[in-house]
Amino acid sequence: MSHIKKIQIKNYRGIKELSHDFDNEKFIVLIGRGDSGKSTILSAINATLSPSWNLSFSDLDFYNQDTSQPIEIELTIKELPSDLLKESKFGFYLQNDLDEDCKPGEEQIILKLTVDKTLEPHWVVKARPETNNDDKPISGSDRALFAVNFISDYTDNQFAYNRQSPLYALTKANLTDGSTIEHVKAELIRAMASSVDRDKLAPLNAPFATLKQTAEKLGLNVSDLCAHIDIKENPYTGNSIALHDDKLPYRLHGKGSKRLMSIAIQTELTKHGGIVLVDELEQGLEPDRIVTLTRILKGTNKGQVFITTHSLNVVLEAEYSNLFIVNRGSDALCRVDEDLDACRRSNPQAFFARKIICCEGKTEMGFIRAIDSWVRAKYSTSLSSKGVVIVNSNGGNQMYTFARKLHNMGYTTCVFADDDKFSELANEKRKTEELDIKLFLCEKGNCFEKQFIGDLPWKFIANIVQCTQENFPNDNITLPDGYVDKINEANDERSQSEIRNEIINLSIKKGKEWFKHIPGGEFLGSIFVEAYNEIKDDAVLKKNVIALLKWCGITE
Repeated sequence: MSHIKKIQIKNYRGIKELSHDFDNEKFIVLIGRGDSGKSTILSAINATLSPSWNLSFSDLDFYNQDTSQPIEIELTIKELPSDLLKESKFGFYLQNDLDEDCKPGEEQIILKLTVDKTLEPHWVVKARPETNNDDKPISGSDRALFAVNFISDYTDNQFAYNRQSPLYALTKANLTDGSTIEHVKAELIRAMASSVDRDKLAPLNAPFATLKQTAEKLGLNVSDLCAHIDIKENPYTGNSIALHDDKLPYRLHGKGSKRLMSIAIQTELTKHGGIVLVDELEQGLEPDRIVTLTRILKGTNKGQVFITTHSLNVVLEAEYSNLFIVNRGSDALCRVDEDLDACRRSNPQAFFARKIICCEGKTEMGFIRAIDSWVRAKYSTSLSSKGVVIVNSNGGNQMYTFARKLHNMGYTTCVFADDDKFSELANEKRKTEELDIKLFLCEKGNCFEKQFIGDLPWKFIANIVQCTQENFPNDNITLPDGYVDKINEANDERSQSEIRNEIINLSIKKGKEWFKHIPGGEFLGSIFVEAYNEIKDDAVLKKNVIALLKWCGITE
């Protein structure tokens, strides 16, 4: 039932230094941008717990290929196999306080892998500093007791019975009658040898008559030479005995099916305390299978599962406490906390972004989506190509909370919102600005609709009213008869100002809002784009859009 409590990595591949304590978490989801180090963490765990004695390393495994600084990977492991707790093994190397009444299962050791410029790996269990003992080497057979298995891009030997395969470990764990896999293979070899039809091997005996004569001339007493099955050097190696589906070797199945079967074997192995590492869980799997698999792995309570993913389905099906953000160059992981659970459920795409625009609500989100379409046409790029994701914060103060929390986890964030509750949210704004998070807000006292209608040139006002009725017939938008004509006939500043205020009040009337949905925001965005060149340069909304595009890296 072993699990990794803490990991420390130095000078391994793209990681200069990283340390994180997982406490008692059994299902760990590593998420982040490409090349952030997610797969490297899994490889580090796999190398440290690998039962292989001849694991190969190269200069490329060192950070910046600098072999003068050794690779050092330490795993603090709890719930140790009972065999390792013996005094003849590592009973004197437990890291718990000597005067602590350590309950069964709480014992822990620190297993360390070191690779220096000789490229030779060395595995030890670290001694407690106060004991003055030397670190003690740990053998491959002892490391095998942790039953670690790494599912990356599929390898066929996962379905064979060699000592490195999870199927071998699972079978060994389930043998209760005193049998061993080696015993089964030996019996199979003997049965094969005794059942061989010697006549079928006769063609191989052709050179033996003259070979016998030559041997006898050299003084050898040879009775009979023949070709037969050698019990030691035989074709029934651990790789030759493999999992089949009826008569078809499982290695011949499709990639998705093989990956699922491999994970099924690993899942069974966790029931016996194995540690499973899955790189890119979603590879080759349909969304429904991803959901089912995540739910199963999340239920792990004995072994431990580490996965990497870029799947929104995984983020949604996991719990917030399972998620750990990997940021390139950071010396620690960031754990998603409960305050971001609402963001995880409504905006899982945010956790794979470089930059995040925290919109107050659906209107602002729809508006930015329309701006994005304009950007694609005007600049031949897009928000997504810049790694920018739009988040709907669903009102209140959550746009500020989301922006701060995501910022603290390593994301670059900003807020795009109105400012009609400037007094009520003043403290939230202040705390957000203190983190140097950019705020693209309407003027004090203005909701988004008021800012938009107030900034829009008069010639486009009639379009808002007329097109709103045409585009959103199901919203039961009602206007006084001849209202569009009234707009078109208004030719002085006072009457135009009165009509603007009337339209603002009609559009935000409680229960009958015109634009409180994403299509409504997209509609306003399309009007803004059409009017862009005629909107005054000092208009707040135009200045915000210009500044936002610069923040996104789309314009200079």
